[in-house]
Amino acid sequence: MNVQDTLQTLDGLFRRGEYDKVEPFMLEHLARAEAEGDKGSALSILNELMGYYRSQSRFRDALALGDKALGLLDAMGLKGSIHYATTLLNIATAYRADGQTRKAISLFEEVGQRFLALQVQDTYLVASLYNNLALAWQEAGDHAKAIAFLDAALPLIRTRQGGEVDVAVSLTNLALSRTRLGQLAESRAALQEALRLFESQTRISGHYSAALAAFAELNYKEGRLQEAVALYERALAEIVPRFGKNTQYAITLESLALALDRLDPARSAALLAEARQILHVEKAEPAAMSGLELARSYYQAVRGELLASFAPVAQRIAFGLVGHGSECFGFDDALSRDHDFGPGFCIWLTDEDYALFGARLQTEYAQLPREFAGFAARQVSPRSEQRVGVFRISDFYAQFLGAPNLPVSDADWLQIPEELLACACNGEVFADPLGEFSRLRAQLQAYYPDGIIRRKLAQAVAKMAQSGQYNLPRALQRGELVTAQLARAEFMRHACCAAFVLNRRYAPVYKWLHRGLRTLPKLGDLHGVLDALARAPIDASQELVAQICQTVLDELIAQDFSTAGDSFLETHVDTILGRKRSSPA
Repeated sequence: MNVQDTLQTLDGLFRRGEYDKVEPFMLEHLARAEAEGDKGSALSILNELMGYYRSQSRFRDALALGDKALGLLDAMGLKGSIHYATTLLNIATAYRADGQTRKAISLFEEVGQRFLALQVQDTYLVASLYNNLALAWQEAGDHAKAIAFLDAALPLIRTRQGGEVDVAVSLTNLALSRTRLGQLAESRAALQEALRLFESQTRISGHYSAALAAFAELNYKEGRLQEAVALYERALAEIVPRFGKNTQYAITLESLALALDRLDPARSAALLAEARQILHVEKAEPAAMSGLELARSYYQAVRGELLASFAPVAQRIAFGLVGHGSECFGFDDALSRDHDFGPGFCIWLTDEDYALFGARLQTEYAQLPREFAGFAARQVSPRSEQRVGVFRISDFYAQFLGAPNLPVSDADWLQIPEELLACACNGEVFADPLGEFSRLRAQLQAYYPDGIIRRKLAQAVAKMAQSGQYNLPRALQRGELVTAQLARAEFMRHACCAAFVLNRRYAPVYKWLHRGLRTLPKLGDLHGVLDALARAPIDASQELVAQICQTVLDELIAQDFSTAGDSFLETHVDTILGRKRSSPA
């Protein structure tokens, strides 16, 4: 397949406005490239399709393609290449568009590190990274950081021949942040240049609508309501034929409704209802939506309504879903929905802010719609403590750590049940402009001190040896089937624990240990082997036990916790603990 011809034909579809043909064309050519074993062409089309899905607000589809593209790059031996880094950049952009801002920022920063390691000289790529980081910081509420990244991106973009549209896009984003910071004159100058650049093109860019909406917002801030309404209407007219009534359409419609509030209240109310209906319709069917996705979608839909009365302090409020419950780990299913499930999210405040407006914010939160996207009101079990709503940051962490601050000594760390540490680090932070909640979270996610890591790893490995390599075969020899079953269960539990330590992840409560293995970048394959062990007849367990022990030993050696030697794991405990093994007599 000649992928350049394919991409030129694709550009022609966009030029002619044949948007209904875009997705079928790309899917057809992706299937053809895969059938021909043409991995390079498949990768190019995957990246194009990922961007298309992102523009359609089909974020789950975009992220699924991103995972597929990374797997393809890995299979091609290109994990350390510029292609891998640029695909990560596309994936991070999809996370940002999906509202997963902190995850996007983290991934953008990883891309930046890869660019540095690769000594990337392509100014377009570097500028693209800066622009995307700026957008993420905008969405996190830090407009000063956004402006800094945009100021770094613009000189790079201006040097590119034919880069007028990219310059216009960056100027639009710069103007948005300047407007939010009250720098209205600077914003107007940037937008006037951006619109001039967009309108000078023979083919109007899909980003033109964003510039129109940004100029409308500026006019609204300056009290020019008629001008704002006209610009918002022009922006909507650009969005619909290109992208349909997507998330951006609904957000722009909300802004138009706000501008019309004093000019035409009846029309304003009708448009606002239409916008909220679009925002509240989740693309996934309720049966397929996880609890974390539900929480994120609910937050995105009601955030504006919730913060309407808290504009002066909005940049001090953190949102997300973290804590107790299978949905916070991403392990929920249809059976999980009988308790502590439904629309809801966490709101975190400093002690000072909680004292000033926490009670009022909780009252506003309680008045939000109880049903959302086809889900009934959140069901709360009688014995569960508060899991959503407004929290002091200190109180929230204290319920897991036993104190509002991080552990200091090894003894402090060891007093905290590991499953509670897992709860404190799970889930997702949707927004944290102040950064205080995320600061503590990042310190916890850094995992145990080295001494405790070695201690926990040595304990798990020793228990694997005792239960699986020693007691299981002896119990079978004695015909003690109950003891053999207990030994096998103990072995499986400690194999899971060893895998979590070797990934520097806190192990969840026992019922999620096995499922949690699938989320681990290292030793995740043990999930399938342990499942096979659990299903095997008890007297046919030893071969699988040996396989699991060897897999764990290989990882111990790879991470320099031990060296090659005896397959009996007990013999490696001293080296894991940092002690010298005694020589045999």
